[in-house]
Amino acid sequence: MSNTIPPGTYQLTSRNVRISDAGDGRITITADTQMANGSWTTSSLKYDIANCNGQLKFAPDGC
Repeated sequence: MSNTIPPGTYQLTSRNVRISDAGDGRITITADTQMANGSWTTSSLKYDIANCNGQLKFAPDGC
């Protein structure tokens, strides 16, 4: 797994972006993200693209 963070507009209002690997090909992206009022919170996103019976799908919890 590469520690390169994925591109996206989230980077404009995020800091301390981290990637962790569950060891099964699924990753979690965690970052400090800025809210509309200017304060910061921590947010996470589970990420996986899976082959679900011949169809590629965003499937962070499996097919």
